[in-house]
Amino acid sequence: MYSARFSAFTTPCEIFIDVKTQKEGDSILSLLLPKIKHFQKEYSFFDTTSQLYAINHRKYDSLTISKELSALLHLSQFYTNITQGAFDIALAGTLKATHNATTLEAYRTLYTTLIPFASSRSFTLEGTTLHFSNPYTKIDLGGIVKEYAVDQTIVWLQRLGISAALVNFGGDIAAYGMCEKEPWRIGIQDPKNPAINVTSVELYDASLCTSGHSKRYSCIEEQHFSHIIAPNKTSLDPLHQISIIAPTTVDAGIWSTALLINPLLKVPEHIFKVFEITEDR
Repeated sequence: MYSARFSAFTTPCEIFIDVKTQKEGDSILSLLLPKIKHFQKEYSFFDTTSQLYAINHRKYDSLTISKELSALLHLSQFYTNITQGAFDIALAGTLKATHNATTLEAYRTLYTTLIPFASSRSFTLEGTTLHFSNPYTKIDLGGIVKEYAVDQTIVWLQRLGISAALVNFGGDIAAYGMCEKEPWRIGIQDPKNPAINVTSVELYDASLCTSGHSKRYSCIEEQHFSHIIAPNKTSLDPLHQISIIAPTTVDAGIWSTALLINPLLKVPEHIFKVFEITEDR
């Protein structure tokens, strides 16, 4: 089993491919990396050369975008609708600025100012023409593009005739086939002690994603703010971490985030909740 590790989307990545020789694996990796890096570059929130950066720092309300980005935005809008707004690329993008606040008062002021514009209702998409209703709404594809890249990598490997592979981009994992005649077995980390796993799962022709509040957050006056931005609070105590298995990585990633925000959401039949950890665990 060939394995390779590299960095993309600001996170460690790894690929396991069922090939006979190191040379064959290296050749396949050399084909994949430029395609993977393309997604990282084009849709980065912070890279000043990215297509997304140009949109978020636009001078005009209407822009022409690529067909690929148009497809990603349509896909994002679909998930915004079925998750009742728990997943929203405009919410995540517009309110990202609040994490730059240095005081709680500044945070509250920014939040109050931006929240009316922090919704996908603030933009429309017709073909490759993107139109915003205001100059403040921004888009963050961080909750979908890495997962989409995992799914595309699986498709590319299958087109190359690879019979079995596992793709892991920062914990967003997809696998198909068998790992040396055994199912792929994936451990799920304990958020309070990453050195151990709370459980493990077998993955076969499916994807696994885990969302949680423990690893990425900002701190303002000793108060922690998760990188996962919620549109509102539910009546339930928030989950600390949730893992989802689904047919695609996009499905698994978005539903793990959406259910972390709103555990009351009705889950489609093809979404399987593997493991939940509550705050008071």
